[in-house]
Amino acid sequence: VSMEDLIDDMLGQGTESTLRWRERPAQSDAPIVLDVRNISLPSVYANVSLDIKAGEIVGLAGLMGSGRTEIAQAIFGLVPPAEGEIKICGENINSVAEAISAGVSLVPESRRDQGLVLEHSVRMNFMLPNLDIFKRGYFVGDSVGRRKALDYIGVLGIKTDSEEKSVNQLSGGNQQKVVLSKWLVREPRLLILDEPTVGVDIGAKSDIIEIVRTLANKGTAVLVISSEFEELLAISDRILVLKDGQLVKELDRRNIASEEDLHHAVQS
Repeated sequence: VSMEDLIDDMLGQGTESTLRWRERPAQSDAPIVLDVRNISLPSVYANVSLDIKAGEIVGLAGLMGSGRTEIAQAIFGLVPPAEGEIKICGENINSVAEAISAGVSLVPESRRDQGLVLEHSVRMNFMLPNLDIFKRGYFVGDSVGRRKALDYIGVLGIKTDSEEKSVNQLSGGNQQKVVLSKWLVREPRLLILDEPTVGVDIGAKSDIIEIVRTLANKGTAVLVISSEFEELLAISDRILVLKDGQLVKELDRRNIASEEDLHHAVQS
C-alpha cells in the first residue's frame, strides 16, 4: 500500500487536486502588495528584501532558528525591525494596528498560544479581532457576528455542533480553521501563514491548502512559512530560502524537480 493510496482511502477522494502542485498563471502584471526593503534586527535577520504581488503565493523555507517567524512578525508589526521599511500597497507599516488597517492578516505559528482564546466560543473567537466590523454604535452586534460566524463555519467546513462551542473542544484542524475564519472576514490583501497545517490531520491539511489557493486566485497575496517542504512545494509559486537570518536563494517552483532538490537548497 502506497502513502498516496492510504491518504486517498482516509479522505475518500484522490489527493491529486490538493496535495500536488498545480502551476498557476504568472502574476507579472499584478500590483505589488508587500514590499520589504533591507529590514534588519540584530542577531535575528539582516538586510532582508522581498516582495509579493497580488494573487501570488510565496513560500519561505529555512531551518528552525533561521528567522522565518520573526520576519512574519515584523511584517505584521508585532516586532518591528531595527532598520529598513515594510510597505503594504505603498503604505508604511510600523505597528499591528497599521498592518491590520492596511489589510494584513497573520495566522501565527502556535494557534493555541497566539491565535485563539481557548475558553471562548467559536463565535467569540471569530468576532474578537473584528469588533470594528460588528459594532453598532457603542454596542457589538452579536446577531450579525453570529450570522457571519455561521457563514464561515459552513464555508470552511468547521466541524462543530454549535457556534457557541468552546474552541478547546475542537480538533486541531478545526481550531486552525477558526483562526483562518476570523481573518478571512476582513478580506485581507496579504495573508501570512506561519506553519498553517502543523498538528492537523491530512483531511484538514487538504482543506486549508485549497482555501489558500482559492484566496490567491481571487487576488490575495500569500506568504507561507512551513517546515514541511512537501507543503511548500504543493502550494507555492516561488520559494525564498532563508539561512542564518539572510535570504540566500529565490527559486521558481517550476524549476524545482523534487522535494530532495529543495532540501539541498535549504541545507547548502
